[in-house]
Amino acid sequence: MDKKSLPPSPDFPGGGEMGALIGVYDWSATSLGPISDWPPSLMSAVSLMLPAKAQIVLFWGPEFIALYNDAYAQVIGNKHPRALGRPARENWSELWDDLEPLLQGVLSTGETVTASDRPFYIERHSYPEEVYFDISYSPVRSKAGAVAGVLCIVSETTERVLAQQALAKTQERLSHALSASGMIGTFDWYIPSDTLYSDARFATMFSLDPEKGEKGAPIADYLAGIHPDDRDRIASAVDRTIATGEKYVQEYRLLRRDGTVHWIEARGGCIYDEAGKPLRFAGAGVDITERKQAGELGQWLAAIIESSDDAIISKNLNGIITSWNRGAERLFGYRTEEVVGQPVTVLIPEDRQDEEPRILERLRRGERVDHFETVRQRKDGSLIEISLTISPVRDAQGVIAGASKIARDITDQKRAERLQQTLVHELNHRVKNTLATVQAIARQSFRSGPLDSRARETFEARLQALSRAHDLLTRENWDGTDMATVVGQVLAPYQRQRFEIGGPELRLTPRVALALTLALHELATNAAKYGALSVPTGRVAITWTVRPGDPPHLALRWQERGGPPVSPPSQKGFGSRLIERSLALELAGEVHISYEPNGVLCDISAPLPAAWKNGVEAA
Repeated sequence: MDKKSLPPSPDFPGGGEMGALIGVYDWSATSLGPISDWPPSLMSAVSLMLPAKAQIVLFWGPEFIALYNDAYAQVIGNKHPRALGRPARENWSELWDDLEPLLQGVLSTGETVTASDRPFYIERHSYPEEVYFDISYSPVRSKAGAVAGVLCIVSETTERVLAQQALAKTQERLSHALSASGMIGTFDWYIPSDTLYSDARFATMFSLDPEKGEKGAPIADYLAGIHPDDRDRIASAVDRTIATGEKYVQEYRLLRRDGTVHWIEARGGCIYDEAGKPLRFAGAGVDITERKQAGELGQWLAAIIESSDDAIISKNLNGIITSWNRGAERLFGYRTEEVVGQPVTVLIPEDRQDEEPRILERLRRGERVDHFETVRQRKDGSLIEISLTISPVRDAQGVIAGASKIARDITDQKRAERLQQTLVHELNHRVKNTLATVQAIARQSFRSGPLDSRARETFEARLQALSRAHDLLTRENWDGTDMATVVGQVLAPYQRQRFEIGGPELRLTPRVALALTLALHELATNAAKYGALSVPTGRVAITWTVRPGDPPHLALRWQERGGPPVSPPSQKGFGSRLIERSLALELAGEVHISYEPNGVLCDISAPLPAAWKNGVEAA
């Protein structure tokens, strides 16, 4: 017979379905015996339990025989109806280790046990669950006063507990996220009592003690942290939101106690009670100081770019122009709207179109192109000489997305350089003509005899060395030359393997280069006539270094060996005097020539200009 069709039990009228089931159950097969033999305390407990809407189960006797009402039957799932009239251990075996101590405690002590959101492990739907109940386990006493059973009034709270746990996890994640950001703070202003509660981050933004923020403070304490120039505006915005219900979105400055200024963006809204009166004002604030600073910097850079006389252009990696400043308009003649979106090759003459692919390839590799001098074409077709600096531009992920180009008009500079080069060549030509005239006069002056012939040849050789030095400096636009180049040119007429040359890279001024040229020429000529270069076995070592100091000093040594035995001359000739006196004067230094038995030794010491550092001339 279906349990729903059972007639009401005469023993438990109004007991519902469970009353009918208990009424027809064969209790004589249990330790309780037939209903007619039940003690009054058991009958009373069951009669009170069955019509109740609360979830109730009664465990009776030492075996804890189970009886329960309709509300409890819904809770235990597929344990119903087999649990009815059976010892609790049989049907709650999975949680018996947890449940038995509770029941035995009530049975033995006679004291009620209560708990809220008490967790239990249960298998009521053929799978394990962790469930939660509010419980009240009370003793049911016999006529003699002994505890005969345990009346368990329960209320399942699983759904609420799980929801609270989910909410707590969400709040924990949110709290972690807010803490990690270090920039977001929350607030909740209870308007009737003028108490604003905030988290530690929001309180700190306004220079308030975080503990005070949690306990609550008047809104005036927060308004005091706002920059004086923004305070009235924000107070008015808060009043407007309360009056109209519109969203509150404001950016303003906070003046910290240490005098620093920070920017905040606050968002919120007003919550009203049932009567429509303002109740709460809640929201969050975000520190936007870095964003503001970045925006101001961006505006500043944009102003610099826009006002620059140089052409500043950006392009993507396909060579398409993406931005164009006023300097570019002035330099190339195109308006911004004419070229943005166009390939940058519109600026490149036909004979230089191969430059752009090479530049793009270097940019894709992350390389920077510095001071690349080239020619570009204006809108009117005229050509212009420019210096380009091109740098790769990366996106937020660090990937190269394009390039910025700075183009500077160097037409006048190149014109001046060409004029200077022409003048230098013309000057050199005239100097060489003057030297040729001096040479011709010398020939006429020294043609009287053999002695005069040798003197003439020596004099002409000196003029030729000086002329070659002028040629060398002219090639360098009279901007100086390298020590190694000077030495190499002087020794060019001789066999290179006869010399040992070494020293750091040094840049010489024109004056020093000319003086050293004459000195080295005299030393080489003397060595070829009388010293180490006059015999096949002779060698010459030419070395130089830079001695530290203020100023640093050039130290150059000429050392001969393997030549004929050397003895000091009875008197010094013109060449020695030229080296020791004139060279020392020109260099503002010292020159010492000694005639060692193994060969001539010449030491030259001269201060280097202030522009020199660590042996290399500063740029």
